[in-house]
Amino acid sequence: MIKLILSGGLGNQMFEYAAGRALSMRYDTDLFVDLYLLQKKTKATIRSYELSVFNIEAPISQSILNKIAIKVFGAIRSKTIGHSFLDKFGIFRDEKAQYYDKRFELLSKNTTLFGYFQNENYFKGISEQLKVDFTFRSPLSGENDKIRYKIEQMTSVSIHIRRGDYINNNSNLPVLDLSYYKKAIEYITSQIDSSYFFIFSDGIEWVKTNLDLSKFNHEFIDWNMNEDSYRDMQLMSLCKHNIIANSSFSWWAAWLNNNPSKLVVAPQKWYKGDTGIYPDGFLPKEWITL
Repeated sequence: MIKLILSGGLGNQMFEYAAGRALSMRYDTDLFVDLYLLQKKTKATIRSYELSVFNIEAPISQSILNKIAIKVFGAIRSKTIGHSFLDKFGIFRDEKAQYYDKRFELLSKNTTLFGYFQNENYFKGISEQLKVDFTFRSPLSGENDKIRYKIEQMTSVSIHIRRGDYINNNSNLPVLDLSYYKKAIEYITSQIDSSYFFIFSDGIEWVKTNLDLSKFNHEFIDWNMNEDSYRDMQLMSLCKHNIIANSSFSWWAAWLNNNPSKLVVAPQKWYKGDTGIYPDGFLPKEWITL
């Protein structure tokens, strides 16, 4: 049995689930998700269980062992507890979120996973299964369905601009400079004709004021709030091409895009103080970084 301690928002939970799913499929064993940390509402985790929007049937587990582990959550996160201690509890913690930890290949079929696992190498071998798992349960309706129709008919390009929580907390993730989006738009329009941009953001009014899109066909999507925010990911995944933010949310939207000829533009620097040199698997090799 594989147990997965979930944390973070939808994009984070998708990375975590993908790693857990890969490990459970390796051993043909069950995957259970633990919601204790989400329900604890720590500063590091301000979200709820969000994977229910997908075609996922992972049972929920709340074992005593996991609760004991979570009591030392701060120490685990700060890496003051070593591997030997965690091994006693059968817990595997990824060392760096964006790096692939090769110890993952040596894990047993009775492991509790704890971390972010933001690297495609954790789950690259089960991509087709994940696309089934990450099928949205409910179809689009109303305004979203009208946008879906436009997206399918046009040379659609999603632009994701994330601001809200990056501005309002001490996140290690900076708000991207407008120059990134200008360069990304320039690149896309140099590669494809008749681009139609669909802009998704938690700061739409700021975008309307500060990003000049007057030369391009474009539309702002600003109505999917709170429990419906996942609809933005659903719509972005249907676009033919994607300009993503330094966000796991739009990372997954681009990954779920099934267009075989898609262009995906990602920021060259993801975190504060980044060198712009990413580890293998952090971004798919065919994506363009600017």
